[in-house]
Amino acid sequence: MTVQETTVFCILGAVLCLVLKEYQKPQAVLLGITVVIVALLEVMPEVRSIKETASQLFSESALQPEWFALLCKAIGIAWLTQLGTDLCKDCGENAIASAVELCGKIFLAVLSLPLFVTLSETVLGVIG
Repeated sequence: MTVQETTVFCILGAVLCLVLKEYQKPQAVLLGITVVIVALLEVMPEVRSIKETASQLFSESALQPEWFALLCKAIGIAWLTQLGTDLCKDCGENAIASAVELCGKIFLAVLSLPLFVTLSETVLGVIG
């Protein structure tokens, strides 16, 4: 699908969810999740292309390859957390949405610890 087709698909899905929500709220939520999954599956080839290009650029640079993997994981956590938060809010579950956000932040903090350790060791090596 093109970006226009994907956008129209998502808008139509949103309108259908809005109409369905008045009569069958659980089915509207399931329809919304289905639209999101289909849209994400449609852009996966582009995401892979971006990842491959960025991976090639990282491999040609002086940066450590582990940092690229860390960056990809961080972006994935951020996107997934945002999606989960939005879906929970659409269901009217703001407390659960806040929990998803907090979990995402904690996972990002844990993921970034090795980078901070490396950075600290480098700075201490330069200073000391």
